[in-house]
Amino acid sequence: MRTCLPALALLLAGCGDAPSPRIITPALTIDQVAWTAADLVKPIAVRPLRSDADSTAMLIRLDGAERPHVHAEHDLVVVLRSGRGVIHLDGRSHEIGPGDVMEIPRGVVHWAESDGGPCEVYAVFTGTYDGSDVIPVR
Repeated sequence: MRTCLPALALLLAGCGDAPSPRIITPALTIDQVAWTAADLVKPIAVRPLRSDADSTAMLIRLDGAERPHVHAEHDLVVVLRSGRGVIHLDGRSHEIGPGDVMEIPRGVVHWAESDGGPCEVYAVFTGTYDGSDVIPVR
């Protein structure tokens, strides 16, 4: 499963100023996300899409910055659907834009920050993910 996630993420990636890449699954197709008023005022809003023993998929809206952290038991692939920002991975920083794909192995210190407005990402974690393995790092 771990080797399939980056390939899946590449298929979902868009480019430049094109519309947000669609998310297409056997169960649904998502073109645009209608975030609630409560979601729009949160620095981080999460919309779970599906979860099973192999993987967990969700949409995440980030308006601001996460705190540095690691995931103890889950690998993660993220596709930036809209917005711009910076991803910090293991001591290196990268500017990101729509269609960029980030692969984040478990145990790697990382955090993201939006740049000039909210970002929206499609994230896939290996295994069943409930957020309990997030370990803050200073």
